[in-house]
Amino acid sequence: MLTLFEQIDKGTLWRSTGGIHPPERKTLSNRTQIKSLPLADEYVVPLPQVGESAILIVKPGDYVAKGAILTKGTNFGHLPAHAPTSGHVSCIEIRPGNHASGLAVLSCVISADGLDTHDAHIHPALSTNEVDQLTDKQLLTKIQQAGIAGLGGAAFPTHIKLSPASDIELIIINGIECEPYITADDMLMREKSDEILNGIAIIHRLLAPQRLIIAIEDNKPEAIEEMQHALNRSSLPKDGVRITSIPTLYPSGGEKQLIQILTGQEVPSGAIPAQLGIVVQNVATAYAINQAILRDFPLIERVVTVTGDNTQLAGNYWIPIGTPISHVLTQTQFIGDEHDKVIIGGPMMGYALHNDNAPTLKGSNCILLPASDELAPEQKELPCVRCGECAHVCPVQLLPQQLFWHAQAQEYDKATKFNLADCIECGCCTYVCPSEIPLVEYYRIAKSAIKAEAEEKKQAELAKQRFDLRTQRLEDEKRAREEKQKASAARRKSNMSSSDKDAVALAMARIKAKKAAQKAVATQDDTASKITSSMPETSVPADERQAKIAAAIARAKAKKAGLKQDSADSSTGNGSENSGSVNAPVDDKKARIAATIAKAKAKAKKAALKISTNTEDDKD
Repeated sequence: MLTLFEQIDKGTLWRSTGGIHPPERKTLSNRTQIKSLPLADEYVVPLPQVGESAILIVKPGDYVAKGAILTKGTNFGHLPAHAPTSGHVSCIEIRPGNHASGLAVLSCVISADGLDTHDAHIHPALSTNEVDQLTDKQLLTKIQQAGIAGLGGAAFPTHIKLSPASDIELIIINGIECEPYITADDMLMREKSDEILNGIAIIHRLLAPQRLIIAIEDNKPEAIEEMQHALNRSSLPKDGVRITSIPTLYPSGGEKQLIQILTGQEVPSGAIPAQLGIVVQNVATAYAINQAILRDFPLIERVVTVTGDNTQLAGNYWIPIGTPISHVLTQTQFIGDEHDKVIIGGPMMGYALHNDNAPTLKGSNCILLPASDELAPEQKELPCVRCGECAHVCPVQLLPQQLFWHAQAQEYDKATKFNLADCIECGCCTYVCPSEIPLVEYYRIAKSAIKAEAEEKKQAELAKQRFDLRTQRLEDEKRAREEKQKASAARRKSNMSSSDKDAVALAMARIKAKKAAQKAVATQDDTASKITSSMPETSVPADERQAKIAAAIARAKAKKAGLKQDSADSSTGNGSENSGSVNAPVDDKKARIAATIAKAKAKAKKAALKISTNTEDDKD
C-alpha cells in the first residue's frame, strides 16, 4: 500500500463531503489588472486591542509617516497597527466598525497629507543572501512587527501559526478562493507569482516540512500556469513541492475541507491542523511575508475585489487598510441607492455593512455591490419541512436541522453537544433550504450567546478566586495577629516577677468580685420587676401602687430579718420565748409604720393632683 506522501506525490485527491455549486460570477472582476485608488482624505485604523494587550503610542496632532507603528505590546499574540499613509493624527475616538454586529470600535483617525511619505525606519530591500543570514527567530520577529495576519479571512496572527509546538510534515498553500464573485487571490497569483513563491520559500524554511502543496482550483488556469512558472524559477526544492489542481466546489477552500481533499485526513472536532502535522497558509499571506522580509514593508494594504452590478468599475484594487468604504464606493462609481446592500465578503459568508463609513480591514477581501435583482429576494421564513437537504450539503457533516431547533429554542447547551463550534458558517445549508430559513444567522447568534455565557462564567470564576484569596489573606492576617499577641503575652509572663504575679492575681480577684456584685444587683432588679409584673392592673394611681409595693417589700425584709434573728438565737442558745416575741413585734411595727407613711404620701399626692385639676377647670 502506498504511503500518504507517495499518494500526494502522485496527485491523489480524496472526495470531500457536502458542498454546492453556486453561480461563480467571477468574470465581472478578473478581466482587468489590479489597480490602485486615489488617496482618501482620511483613514480610520481600528484599534481593538488598545487597553488589553496593546498600548497606543501616538496622540492627536502627531505626524505619522506611511508604515509607522501606532501601537506596541508585550503579549506574544500582539500585532501592531500601522499608518496606511502619511499625515497627522486628527483624533482617537469611537468610529463605526466593519463587523456584522455594526458595533463601533476605538479607532485612530489619520488626516492624509497626500504625500504618502514612507517611514524613515523602513529599511531598503534585502537580497536573498541577506535573508539567508537571518535566524528563524529574527524572521518571526519581522513577521510579527509587520502585523501580518492570515489574509484568507480568519486574520489569525501568522507568526504564531509559523511557530507550532509540534513538528510539521506538510504545508498547504491555499489558492482555492472558492466563493462566488471573489477574484483577489486569483489576480494576485497571476501578477505577483514570484513574490508569492519567495514568501512560500520563507515559510518552507521556518517549518522544514517533508512536503509542500500549492492548491489552486481548476477554474483558474491562468493562475496555475503563472504559479508553475514561478515555482520553476524559485529556490524551493523541486522534490516534495508541487502545484495541485482542485475540482471547483464550494467550500473546498475551507482549511479542514482542503486538508481532507488533499490528504484524506479529517481534523478532529476541537483540534487544529498543526496537531496532525499540517499547516495551511493563504497565497496572499505568503505575499505579505515576502513584503515584510525582503522589503521590510508592513501589512498596510491588500488586494480587494470590488464587484457587483451596482458598480461601473468592477475589478481588483490595492486598497490601504483603514480606507473608508464610502471612498471605495465613490472611486468605483457606485450606482445604487441607500436601500441597496453593501456586502463585505462574498454572497455566501459575507455580511451586510451597517455604515459605509466603516474602514477596510486586513481580512476584507471583497466589497460586493449587488443590484436589487442580482441576489435572491428576501422571502418570509417558513416552518422547517424536515427535508434533510441541509445535512446532505454540510461540509462538516453536522446536523443543521438539530442545531437550528436548539438555537431557536435557546438550548445552547444541547447545540454545543451537536458540535455547533465546528460550523464554519459557509452558508450551504441556508442556500439549499426550501423554507428560506436563515440557518447561519441562528448559528451565529447561538455562538455569540455561548461565548458571552462562557465569558461571564470565566469572570465569575475569577471573582470567586479573588474572594477566596481575600478571605484566606484576612484569615492569615488574623491568625498572625493572634499568634503575635500570644507570643507577646508569653514573653511578658516569663519576664514577670513574683510581686507582679501577685498584683495580677489580686486584680483578677477584684474583677471577679465586681462581676459577682453586678450580677447580684441585676438579680434583685429582676426580682422586683417580676413582682411588679405579677400585680394585677387596677385603677389605683401609679404613686399609690408604688407605695404599696414599697410597703410589701419592707414587710418582706422585716419578716426575713426576724427569721434570721430567730435562727441566730436558736443557734447560740440565748434565745427564749420572750426574746423572740419582743423582736418580732418591733419589726412588724416598723413595717406597719412604713406602710402607713407610704399610704399617707400617696394620698397627699392624689389630693394635690385633684386640687390642681380643679384649678385648671376654674381657669377655663
